[in-house]
Parts: sequence; structure tokens; C-alpha cells
Amino acid sequence: MQDNQKASYTRGPTGEEEEDENYKMGLTGCGNFLKYSMFLFNAVILIAGCGLLGFGVYIRTGDSRVSQVSSILSGDLYYTLSHLLIASGGVVILLSFLGCCGAIKEVRCMLGTFFILILLLLLGLMVTGVLAYAYRDQIGEHVLRELYRSLNTTYGLTGHKSVTESWDFLQKVFGCCGVEGGVNSSTSWAFYRNTVWFHNQTDAYREFVPDSCCRSQVSDNLSRCMGMAVGSTRFIPVQLPPVYPGMENSQLYTEGCYSAFITFLSDNIRVLGGVAGGIALMMIMAMVFSICLCRRIQDDYFFD
Repeated sequence: MQDNQKASYTRGPTGEEEEDENYKMGLTGCGNFLKYSMFLFNAVILIAGCGLLGFGVYIRTGDSRVSQVSSILSGDLYYTLSHLLIASGGVVILLSFLGCCGAIKEVRCMLGTFFILILLLLLGLMVTGVLAYAYRDQIGEHVLRELYRSLNTTYGLTGHKSVTESWDFLQKVFGCCGVEGGVNSSTSWAFYRNTVWFHNQTDAYREFVPDSCCRSQVSDNLSRCMGMAVGSTRFIPVQLPPVYPGMENSQLYTEGCYSAFITFLSDNIRVLGGVAGGIALMMIMAMVFSICLCRRIQDDYFFD
């Protein structure tokens, strides 16, 4: 397979320079394969970037589940996440544009810029991952503090509809109740006894847990789950921990939501690792393709 020939020019009968007929413009063989592979690869990345940007704008301006859940932790998390998605989408679109144009137009400057930006992005993601792992305990403590605060002081209150809906959503999706721990924990389902929501109820219609903590929404099962069924006073959630045999309530979620989320991450750690590894591999392949294509492109023309 031959490399691109350098352009050469000779003097014609009229005295004007004529291009050597043996000179061939553009890439051939392996170069063409790299060129169009690079173009298609970045076209897919462009679509992904548009998706990221659109999703960031949606959760920033719309009434999405992400905005609801973020209200449990803090408003800053919501704005940070939406802005991060918008910025990430913009960067990915820019990168894919440089990659597509650099490949199809055979411009080494664009491909070089694409390589440098991908490298910086990869290093940034690696640093972020390392910092997140190093400060995982502090992050966990912050999340727990915000969960306790929102459930204890704002759940079920007028003017805090988003917090209430967020907790109900989490408890239904993850099959959990309260903040942390298992069936014998005072901070899982039993934590509702400490909340303003519980103390604001009247004795005649008291619920010991909200219905989002219940497995079934059928009337009898729901009443039993919330501790309202006749003859259920010896079961949880009417009774507090410790939970002895015979006190179990099959209709009640008993694991705290933070614990349930950590369990979910642990169960899916291989999937998450595979996704992260796949993204890193794609970025490395993009860098390899760009540098190989850049080396095969001849931008300079030499004249005799």
C-alpha cells in the first residue's frame, strides 16, 4: 500500500506550472479506512452529545424525576448536575465536530486538536473518579445528613410537595422505607416516628409509615402495612424495634433507602465498571484513530 505522493509541478509549453499527472490527491487504502471510520465514529458521538445536551436542558427547565430527587439532597446538586450535563454535551458536540471535519476534510490541525481535547477529557474523568473514591466517606456522610434533614423536617408538609414526591418515588422504586439500616434499625421505617409528618397527624387517622413504604396498594394490605388494620397492633410499624418473631409485617419495606441504594450499586458494580471501561476504551480508540489518520494526511505541497 502506497503513501500519498507529494505534489510535484513541471513547466508546460506555455511556461505555466502543471501538476504531475502521477500525483494523486486524497487518501487511499488504509488511509481511507481510517478516514471514514473516524467520521462514522464521531457521527455516533455527535448524536450522544446532542442527547446529553438535550437531557441537561430538560432536567434544568422541566419537572423531571431528577429534579424531584435532587430536592431531597439540596438545590445545588440539581443545578450542578444540569449544568454539568449541558457542559458535557457541548464539549462532546465540539469534539465530534472536530473529529468529523478533521477526518472528512483531511485537516491535521483539527485532528490534532481533537486528540489533545480527548486526552484532557480522559485525564479529567480519571481524576474525578479518583477524587470521588478518595472522598467517598465524606460524600456518603453529606448525603445521609441531607436525607435525615429532609425526611425529618420537610416530608409531608405544605409547601414541600417536591420533597414528599421525591421520597415517595425513591421508596417505591428501591423498595425501601426511611433512611438507613434494616428491619431492626431505628433509622429505617421506624424513623418516621421522629418526623414532623408523624407528629402532625391526628390520633384518629394516624399512619405509622406512608403508603409509599408498602409493597401492595390493595386496601387491606395497605392498612396493615401502615399499622391501621384492626388487630395489627402487635406488628411493626405500630411496634418499634427490636423486631421479634411474630412482629414481622410482610407488606412493609423495612430497608432504609440509603442502604438500598448502596446495595443496588454493589449488585451492579460490574455493569457500572463495564460502562466506565467501555467509555474509556472508546476515548482511547478515538485518540489512536486520530493520530494514525493525522500521520497519513499530507497537507503540504512541494513545487519543483
